[in-house]
Amino acid sequence: MSRQHDMRHEANFVTRGEAQSSALRTLLLYGTSGIERREVARHLHDHSPYAAGNFVEAHLRAVPRGLRADRLFDSPEKNWIKQAQGGTLLIDEVDCLCPALQKRFVDFLTHNDARVRVIVATRYERSVLLQHGDLEESLYHWLTSLEASQCLGPERIRAIRLLSKGESLGLSALLEPVMRRYITAGLEAGEQNLHAHIVGAVERPLISMVLSHAGGNQLRAAELLGINRNTLRKRIRDFAIVIPKGE
Repeated sequence: MSRQHDMRHEANFVTRGEAQSSALRTLLLYGTSGIERREVARHLHDHSPYAAGNFVEAHLRAVPRGLRADRLFDSPEKNWIKQAQGGTLLIDEVDCLCPALQKRFVDFLTHNDARVRVIVATRYERSVLLQHGDLEESLYHWLTSLEASQCLGPERIRAIRLLSKGESLGLSALLEPVMRRYITAGLEAGEQNLHAHIVGAVERPLISMVLSHAGGNQLRAAELLGINRNTLRKRIRDFAIVIPKGE
């Protein structure tokens, strides 16, 4: 999928049917344990427009090399792609595919007529996989064409796992050193409105990033943020946020 085509998907994210189109964007999970990858893939499925469909885990290392083509494409009964139609397919350890199957897999990703959300995973760091993964040319180019938003490494995977469990300690630990310096400086300067300054410093980039993700659609952004549309509009005015336009 070309960058220009992909950007059009994002820009139209919230028009009718576009939630599904955007959700079809393939993701790469890398650099963590199989348990962590599977937990995050399942969480992403459960919070996608395809949550009502099947979540199918394709553990390539658990299938003999000679049977992988059948399980992925050819078997009329045990075909992972058919089983995941309308849902999500996790392809774990994608580098286990032989070159011929790698090429066939990229052809499927390019067209994806089955309307399957594909999550590709590997235990290796992305840079290691690209340099030493012995990848077939089309899979190599597909992996290098992925945007940063489609590639979830250890840090983002751990953050999603914390959020999925309702834990914010990880984020608090990251923010605390910066906030401590900011608050100390404010107290020493006699600042009387620290709460508003701190909340605004965090809330403004949060709203800006979610609006960008939603292609500028305020209704969708409000849903993602978990606030009502009127509250979002007030925050946009208060923070003088520039609403991104769909391309």
